[in-house]
Amino acid sequence: MSNSVDRRTVLTGATAGMVMAILRGEHALAAAPGRLPGALNASGKRAFAGNQTVTTLIPDRLYRIGCMVRAERLSWLPGDLDAYEPLNAYMMVDKDNVVFSELGAPIMLPAMKSALDMVGDRKVWVYFTRNEADCIGNMGYVLGTCASPTLLFGSGGGILEWINDPAVSMLEVRDFLGRIPIESARNGSSRKVGTLNFDFFEAGSKQMILTQWAYEASTGCLFTSESFGFRHAATVDSPTVIESARNLPSVDTVAKELVARMNWLRESDVESYVARFEGIFKKYDVQILAPVHGCVIKGRDAVAAHVKLASAAMRAASKFPDTERMQYV
Repeated sequence: MSNSVDRRTVLTGATAGMVMAILRGEHALAAAPGRLPGALNASGKRAFAGNQTVTTLIPDRLYRIGCMVRAERLSWLPGDLDAYEPLNAYMMVDKDNVVFSELGAPIMLPAMKSALDMVGDRKVWVYFTRNEADCIGNMGYVLGTCASPTLLFGSGGGILEWINDPAVSMLEVRDFLGRIPIESARNGSSRKVGTLNFDFFEAGSKQMILTQWAYEASTGCLFTSESFGFRHAATVDSPTVIESARNLPSVDTVAKELVARMNWLRESDVESYVARFEGIFKKYDVQILAPVHGCVIKGRDAVAAHVKLASAAMRAASKFPDTERMQYV
């Protein structure tokens, strides 16, 4: 039961359109037990977001789009964390093109609308790393309101049936994505979009199998999906960009956050996994880490310190006992 609605009763005999409408609603984004629901849904009665902003990371080139939400509203963070979480999408521009990398959670729509005001007559491209609401929540709005957009579809994969045309009722099934040009951005591939240069490859750390990272050479920016999301904000107005290698959280703190999402890390043999993860940063000159949630990390020194911390945290997490397995031993 949720808000006096029994889903089993509602879904009995429901059409595909009705099911998707329910899934897109507030109930689909219910928080974990003990948390407030509706955290990511901009239309939810309990939703709260502050600091809806477009932040310049590199002038006339790279922007962060996002907002702040309270930590306790998010299932991927510890329930007792007294902090705010930046939710992020990104926009890259040149003279003729705009590339949205990640589309952000639905609650970020006011910030996304501000970013769209900057598009002008440029060609719009859309890319995402992972098929979950924090990465693709505003995809339907962007694709449906921009002129002649193109979707770069890589290995973030999954079924995109919940991407709807904002001009069409959610109860009406339309072949929306069938009307959007789609071009390949597979793992191991590279492509230019104007003066932007992308490499696409399998994520260096992940929970979902179908997760992809992208590196853009002109900005030195690595788009890391949910990875590197362990830097939080003290207040709703705190900076969303970290440019220092100092005052990092402890290895143990980060390890506990990692296993809350990547539960397979417990008791795992991670050395080859960590070696591949570290190899990405030997191959690419990463100057900005751009996660879909958590603070942006900017500058070579800051990036190097956070990569070292993440590696140590993954190794530490592998030493944690698998409590679920132990229940059956």
